Amino acid sequence: MTVVPRYNLVPGTEITLLQRPMVVTGQSDEGYKVTGLEDGIASVISFAKLVEYLKLPGAKLDTALAETGGRLKQRLGGYATAEALSGEQRELSRFHHAICQGLLAYRSMVREKMEDPDFQLSNRIADRQECRKYVASVASAILARPVRLNPRQGGKSKDLFLYRGRTLMDYFRVYDGLQPNESPLDALVPLHHQRGNRARRVSIKLLDMMTEAWEQIGFDLKGPSIANVHKYLETKIWQENQLRTRNEMPQLVVPAARTLRQHRDSLVTPTEYLVATKGVRDTRNKRGRGSTDIRALMVGELCGMDECKMSMVSSAKEEGFWETLSIDEKAAYEAADRYIKKRLHIIVMLDVASRMPLAWVITENPNAEATLALLRMATRDKTREKIRYGCKGEPAQAVGLMNVRNDNGSGLRNRAVIGALLGIGSINTTTRAFASTDRAHDERFFGTLESDFFELMPGYTGRRPGELPGYDSIKNGVVCVDLLYGMVTRYLIDEYPSRRHYGVGMGGRRPYEVYKEINATRGHIKPIDPNIRRIHLSWDVEVTPTDEGVRVFEGIWFNSDALQVERENPRSRRQKVKVYVDPDNLNRATVVLPKHRDPIEVELQITAFADLTLPEVLQLMAEMRREDPSVTEFHEDQIMNARLRRYDEISAIGVENRLKRSHSTIEECKTMARAVFSGARVLRTVRLSGTTHPDEITMLAPSDGIFKLGDDSLIDGTAVPLDDAQPAYTAPPEALDLPSLAGTGSSPDGLTSEPAQRSPGATPPKKQGRLVRPKNLKDLDE
Repeated sequence: MTVVPRYNLVPGTEITLLQRPMVVTGQSDEGYKVTGLEDGIASVISFAKLVEYLKLPGAKLDTALAETGGRLKQRLGGYATAEALSGEQRELSRFHHAICQGLLAYRSMVREKMEDPDFQLSNRIADRQECRKYVASVASAILARPVRLNPRQGGKSKDLFLYRGRTLMDYFRVYDGLQPNESPLDALVPLHHQRGNRARRVSIKLLDMMTEAWEQIGFDLKGPSIANVHKYLETKIWQENQLRTRNEMPQLVVPAARTLRQHRDSLVTPTEYLVATKGVRDTRNKRGRGSTDIRALMVGELCGMDECKMSMVSSAKEEGFWETLSIDEKAAYEAADRYIKKRLHIIVMLDVASRMPLAWVITENPNAEATLALLRMATRDKTREKIRYGCKGEPAQAVGLMNVRNDNGSGLRNRAVIGALLGIGSINTTTRAFASTDRAHDERFFGTLESDFFELMPGYTGRRPGELPGYDSIKNGVVCVDLLYGMVTRYLIDEYPSRRHYGVGMGGRRPYEVYKEINATRGHIKPIDPNIRRIHLSWDVEVTPTDEGVRVFEGIWFNSDALQVERENPRSRRQKVKVYVDPDNLNRATVVLPKHRDPIEVELQITAFADLTLPEVLQLMAEMRREDPSVTEFHEDQIMNARLRRYDEISAIGVENRLKRSHSTIEECKTMARAVFSGARVLRTVRLSGTTHPDEITMLAPSDGIFKLGDDSLIDGTAVPLDDAQPAYTAPPEALDLPSLAGTGSSPDGLTSEPAQRSPGATPPKKQGRLVRPKNLKDLDE
């Protein structure tokens, strides 16, 4: 069972609970009787409630005020304790306390020696030599420094010397009359802070005019100086003095600029003055509260990225900017100028939990492509940079990005970057503009990088324009980008992670040690799937797959068994696919086929390009193709001479062997075309007299050449089987009387109207047969 304490609070004790000041008026069986100082409401606080309220922040309990009336607070001029005073006053307070303890010990010793418990010290006794020596020895032992009896002759000394008897007894009487709850240091401290003339030396009229000057001129967003306000005040005082002179009144004296500034400080606080002259937004950044919370506990949980223009001039040599220029751009730079001086940008990603740098990129223009390169570097292994630039430390390993924080930079907040972050499963947090507390870790990192790295580099331009008037940054900007990136890499891997960090949550630990501790206790955010990472962060090329796989960038081949199996599918034949290539690692790529659910991972087929970056491969191929212009001219002349000789030999072979040409000239083609088309004639079809068109035979209505036979009744008859039918009679050619076709009895169409005469030796057929086409009818030929 918990025992609830019951405090013996003297009536008149002031307490503050839940931001309500109250005074204790008594105590009952239920609790403490209190009365509010602001509202005057009387109430009772139970004993258990008081114990709980005292645990809350903001609770105050002043028990000394009820017993002593707060006389020490009144003595100090409103200060609650002597610790708020200057260091010199606190040192003298401790010295006075040591003196009083020495006098108290000396009085106890004398009472014991004289066996007189009523013995009291006096000014004369305290001024004796033996008493002063005894007090000085005790005070020296307490303060651990010598206390001299008399001051040194001449000069100024910081040693402590003992006062005379009357001064000693003044302090001792104050010390001896203290209450148990009163502090001797507060009672014995000298009141040096109350020295000086506290009377007002400026008239009320002049104070009002200074207030008007500040309101009219000083508190303006244009940020006028004190000199501007002082001139305005001087003009107003001159105008007022003209009126006072006519009324025979004393003239006002123009106050100094220091007095005008002190009057401003009495009117407004520094924050209020900054709001009046700089605005709320700038004041929030400069005077607002900082970040005092631990925002991340795991590596990759919260990552801040930001861009900054480097305060130095660098040289872009013929190699070009770091992995950003194509071959044509490099050639353009070579043709334009060998050394191009300019200021570049650096983009950095920082892990908030461990303060380890995750990625860094130097670029000419901060755009989406540079930011995607930063994200690729943060999510991959950085051993290549460590080996290439000779780093001794260990960089941060590949990690997933749970939450990425950025500002309003054009290269950071755009559709490509935000879409890529959402694609890899990250949370994109866009902070407010001109709100430094939203990304305090990122802004502070650039300040450290500026002071530790860029200030010592050749070509440093300074933190602001005109800071280095005697230094020529353009002339001294001789550091090329490749060398600069190597130095930045060594700083962010070897130096920065090994320095002590005093940020919130770090406590003076080193970022690399915090990184190892978090890795052992809480771990990293899981890495991104390689295919998903390449699809959303890498470069894509649309190509048509072949038996050799897929070819990207005009000469880099990728292939895999899964790709060839899927290519055999009829749906995937002759269709273009998208290939996603990580420019920092060409060992593998990702292929996405239309209407195929899962991406296919393909491997690099050219082993010579393994472990190289895409810019390195392209630069290697460019160097392999590059040759001297004289060598190019020699080989081109040799090729043309060989071709001309081959053409001459072919012509000579044709002439010697009288070979027919396999081609025709333009004139020959024209002549043959005229011969082909000159004798061609198309005849129109004409219906013979007494005949009809085939499509009119089946018509029911009568027409020319179609006659109706019999009535509409059906014809009775029996079908003859096909096997019993007699073959049709075909007359031999001799049986035809061909000359009769042209006789006098013939019709105008050449056909006779009478039945044809049979020859005497012909056997008439039983049934009418089918006539065959006559032969050798020359009269019918056209």
